[in-house]
Amino acid sequence: MHTTRSRARSVAVCAATLCVMGATSLPALASSSSPSAVSPLDRQLLTAAHQGNLWEITVSQQAQSAATTACVKRVGAEFIRDHRTLDAGVVKTAAQLGVALPSGQSAAQLRQTAALKALAGTAAYDAAWLKAQYPAHVQTLALIDKEIASGTSPLVKSLAKSARPVVARHTQMVNRGMCHA
Repeated sequence: MHTTRSRARSVAVCAATLCVMGATSLPALASSSSPSAVSPLDRQLLTAAHQGNLWEITVSQQAQSAATTACVKRVGAEFIRDHRTLDAGVVKTAAQLGVALPSGQSAAQLRQTAALKALAGTAAYDAAWLKAQYPAHVQTLALIDKEIASGTSPLVKSLAKSARPVVARHTQMVNRGMCHA
């Protein structure tokens, strides 16, 4: 028990391994959890997080060539790294719990990706990319907080707790302005 707490504390410190450690630090719970123990909220978090991670990775990869500023490219590279790590934890947790995840982004996310792509190579792209990031992260934080407060699966709650600092940091990056003048 003490080891699990220590591991959880170190997970919170290292953003690059947050989800992976959060998803793997409770293997005993995974074997005792059945898919029926997963609430609709737990499923919603896993589904939304997976689709959100896919969207973040896609638009952040797009930003590597479409953005006009080094700052947006740098933030995008960080988002790619972090959201790949977060998604690895989501996929692993969903598999452990028998939750099927969608294979791609939602229709709304695909439309937003296309809208951003239409602005590629212009200063408007950078502003639109940053503007799109903020509500996406705020919505994710709200769902994470709801899961932490009301979710039923210990694995999904642990995943949410470990992802929260990364998503909060991303929200601050695009809101307060690492790239805003």
